[in-house]
Formats: sequence, structure tokens, C-alpha cells
Amino acid sequence: MSAYLIPIKTAALVFPFLALLLALPFMIAQYRRYGSFIFWRAVVLYTFVFYLITAYFLITLPLPSIASVAKLTTPRYNLVPFMALRTFLNTTVFSPLHPGTWLAALKQPGFIQPAFNLLLTVPFGVYLRYYFKRSVPQVLVMTFGLSLFFELTQLSGLYGIYPRPYRLFDVDDLIINTTGGVLGGLIAPALMRAFPSRDEMDAKSRARGGQVTWLRRFVAFLVDNLLGVWLIGVVLELIATLLGVRSALGDVIVTRVLAPVFIFVVYPLVRHGATPGKALVRIRIVQEDGSPVGFGRLLWREFLLYGVAQYSVFGFMQIFNEIFVKFHRTEVNFALLGLFGLVAAFIVLNFLWEMVTRDNHYFYDVWAKTKQVSTIQTDPQTKA
Repeated sequence: MSAYLIPIKTAALVFPFLALLLALPFMIAQYRRYGSFIFWRAVVLYTFVFYLITAYFLITLPLPSIASVAKLTTPRYNLVPFMALRTFLNTTVFSPLHPGTWLAALKQPGFIQPAFNLLLTVPFGVYLRYYFKRSVPQVLVMTFGLSLFFELTQLSGLYGIYPRPYRLFDVDDLIINTTGGVLGGLIAPALMRAFPSRDEMDAKSRARGGQVTWLRRFVAFLVDNLLGVWLIGVVLELIATLLGVRSALGDVIVTRVLAPVFIFVVYPLVRHGATPGKALVRIRIVQEDGSPVGFGRLLWREFLLYGVAQYSVFGFMQIFNEIFVKFHRTEVNFALLGLFGLVAAFIVLNFLWEMVTRDNHYFYDVWAKTKQVSTIQTDPQTKA
């Protein structure tokens, strides 16, 4: 049993990091396609990812030493079908005419290993039929492909890391794994009755597609800052380096002024109010009456958000560090701490209040007389 528990525990340890890595691309894909992010879809897709990780570790772990594998003289593959059945009949106590042997046979290795291979791919068939809406023949082909990938992984010695296979490439595994996937596809309709269908999830997602939630805006914010501002900053600094005019002051101006102005003012001005991040999640900035937003209003809005909000919070943290860590306790620092603290407190409370009430009337939009709207509702491709 420990041979099965080790891969499962490893998958449980790896999954949170992989989930974090996939979180932003996953949410972008959901907002781009549907305009909303619903919890149940996340549960289905992330459990599917966890299942695939677990299945992969189950067929590769535990890893032996390279030296021990080099000394192996066991067969590398078995191309004779139904050897598992013959092994079961020859090595277990099973006798068709003696029911008393049936239960005992289920506890022996000759049954446990094939049963494991069967159960390994049952969830794959269920997911394919339930969420990905594949037919049973498609489930059969795709499960065979997954099983073949597993077997080739073993045959290749984990892609050449080992000098030879440390597990047997077995044609019976292909047969049993494929059977398990088909079985999962067959029982999926019965299981689907207890959960919302893919069509119901899609309909619910599209119904919410016109809402511009704080999470949707935050995803756009991350894309704009992590990719947009950073990438533009790198390009501008590279140009400055090639021209021989790069300096410390210039780098600050590029990263703190020029790159943000391009991403948050110039780009949306020519892209109908959408920054790169907002375009990805399909929202845009407009005036309160829905008309296109102009340069001055965009500049004022982004100054409030990034010039006032962002730097007030950063400024408070910096001055706090100066006073209570570096012990630079001057009157100016205490005055700045109070000023930045008041502004930061107002900003944080405004964000928390709007998140709770879901009104999304953040101060910078209110003062700039702008709002954010979804482009999903006007996209004919999303109409069902």
C-alpha cells in the first residue's frame, strides 16, 4: 500500500505550486471565453489536473537509483496480450467452482495489480465524458493515448534518465487502462446527475459575463503590471542601452513613468479603453454615460490609482520601515507616516467596502467619472 501512498502524497505536495502557476492563465481563459469565473468549474478543472498529476506519479514513483536500474536483468516489455489473466488464474487461489476462493483471490497480487491499472483511468473517462463532453468512442481513443504515453514513459527509462526501463512496458496495461477509461465514460452519465452539467456551467458563466467583478479587474491588473509594464520597461531600457543613454535616473523614469503611461493611458486611448490586461479579460474603461474615455480622463484616473493609491501604500510601508526598523524617528518621517497612513487607510477601506458590497465604485473611477464595462455582452460569439 505504501507504494501507492508515496505518489499520492507527492502529488498533494506538488499540486499547490502547480495550481498557483496555472491560476492566472486559467482565470484569463475563463474571463476571455465566458466573462466570469465560477467556483464549480474551477473545482472540476483543478481536480482533473490533480488527478493527472497523481496518475503520472503512480506510474513513475518511487524512483530507484540509476545504479540499481543499470544492474536489472528483468524483461523490458511484454507484447503478449492477456498475460495478466493467465497470471491471475495461475498465481491466485481463485476457482470458479469454489465461491469461497473468490474473496481471497481479490487480496492477492495477481488481482490487485490489474485492478489498480483498471481503476487508474476510470476518472479520466469520467472527466472526458462529464466536462469535456466526449463520446464513448472518443474516450476509448483518448484513454488509449494516455495509457500509451504512460507505457512509453516507462519504456524510455523516464525519457532517458535511466539506462533502461525500471518498469515493464506491458500490452496488458494498455488493454486494461483503456478498458478503465471506457468504463468511466459509461458510468459518467449516472454520476453527472449529482453535479451541474457542462452546459449549465457555461450558461451560468455567460449569464454573469456582463459583470465586472473585482477579481476580473484584479486579473487584468496583474497582467498589466507583471507583463505589460515590465515588458515595456525592459524594451525601453534596452533601447536606452543601445543608444548609450541609460542611467539610474532614466531607469526610474522608464519603469515608474513612461512604461505605466504607455500601458494605462496611451494603449487604452487607441484600444477603446482597454489596457492589454483588460483586453484579455474583455473589459474596457468608458465614461459614466458609456461614451469613449479621453486622454485627460484616462490620465487623471491612472494618476489616482497608481500615483496616489499605489504610492501611498508603498510610501506608508517605506516610512514605517524607516521609523520602526531603521529608527530614523524625525518629525518629517512621523508627519509623512500620518499623511500616507490616512490616505492608505482610506484606499484600503474603499477597496474592502466595494469588495463586500460588490458595487465596484472605487474612488478613482468615481472621481474620474469613469466605469468599467464588459465586452462579453456585446460579442455575438457568446450568444447561445
